[in-house]
Amino acid sequence: MNTPTLITDDTCAGRLRDGDETAFRYVMDRYFPIITMFALRIVHNRSAAEDIAEDTFIKLWQTREKSQTFQSIKAFLFITAKNACLNALRSERSMARRNTGFVAASAEEEETIDREIIRSEVWAEIHRAAAELPEKTGRVFRLAYVEGLPNREIARQLNISVNTVKTQKARAIELLREKLQGKDILPAILTLLGLLEKLNS
Repeated sequence: MNTPTLITDDTCAGRLRDGDETAFRYVMDRYFPIITMFALRIVHNRSAAEDIAEDTFIKLWQTREKSQTFQSIKAFLFITAKNACLNALRSERSMARRNTGFVAASAEEEETIDREIIRSEVWAEIHRAAAELPEKTGRVFRLAYVEGLPNREIARQLNISVNTVKTQKARAIELLREKLQGKDILPAILTLLGLLEKLNS
């Protein structure tokens, strides 16, 4: 009997609970870059960030039977990575730093990390929607807003004019706005898209 290979957000959790490696790969393809970026913004060390992301996904697989929904899977990833980041930061401190100073620093770090979770989740939604953009528009979007290349370099790489780059960037932002309507985190998404539009001007 053939096992269906198509994975969706709705079917992912159930199939992951059953030990379906395709479902695990679905989550990893979607969120490994996001979790790595999230960790990197906290620990400021790419090797450490990649290690945290790898350990996070190992723990997801080890506890896969607890997966209930796709939302719970995402929450698990961010919470696990957050705790690992905090542990990494705390391990760097001097043993002399304790009590009130330690607690205050920890609270400040957790607040910062919580903001980064929101930022990363917003980027995850934008990246997912960007993957569905028309090919040329999607390439321009990734080069501009993911890799951070200037318009002239994008034009050179794609052998198009700078004006075409600007037009494609504007089109990408408009299409993303349409695709992301109705999301729970839409206000944050619109804020970030607004910042991207400023880069486009």
